[in-house]
Amino acid sequence: MPSSRLSYLFAAAAIAGVAYTAPAMAEPTRPVSAKIQYDISALYSRSGAGTVLDSLQEQAISVCRYDAPVSRAPRIDDSCVSQVIAQAVNKIDHPTLTEAYVSRSGLAPRLVANAD
Repeated sequence: MPSSRLSYLFAAAAIAGVAYTAPAMAEPTRPVSAKIQYDISALYSRSGAGTVLDSLQEQAISVCRYDAPVSRAPRIDDSCVSQVIAQAVNKIDHPTLTEAYVSRSGLAPRLVANAD
């Protein structure tokens, strides 16, 4: 990872395995890819890692949003969100971020990222 203040994580390959179908949708699953942004310097403190984790969640929600088929009401696929966050935490692979993730979710990111 570059040591620039703001790093980008190209998660297309990592998140390509995350496919989701909105509940009760007749459409086939759709692969999700995202360009995740985070401040690498924030990862060196617990509060900063928490802020990065919050940002990852917001970005994952944005990626996993869809419109319900009939009402066209916006919905969020929670399973997709969990997968995107877990894969991003795996890809970033920073101990403070991983600790924050495990503390909040109670799950190891590698287990969540590999779950189908």
